[in-house]
Amino acid sequence: MILQNIKERLNETRGWYIVLTAPHKEGKTKETLENKGIITYLPTLLVRRCWREKVREIQIPVINRCIFIYATDTEVEAMKETYPILPIETAETGD
Repeated sequence: MILQNIKERLNETRGWYIVLTAPHKEGKTKETLENKGIITYLPTLLVRRCWREKVREIQIPVINRCIFIYATDTEVEAMKETYPILPIETAETGD
């Protein structure tokens, strides 16, 4: 999702949620959600791996099977039919 589209959609009340994915499907799930217009975040780490005496750098998810989404309640309710979704609990400070 491009930055302009994100700015336009931030006027709605949204919250952070965690979408649980199938093993090793974080990237595909992220792409699918972005195509549906959901704001997503998938933290990745660049690591080096060896295959057949070749060293390659690949991006792997920092947290396996999890994608963070910033969505409205209606978007979350619609996605619950397809994906398990967990809310992110935030602690309120008394300041």
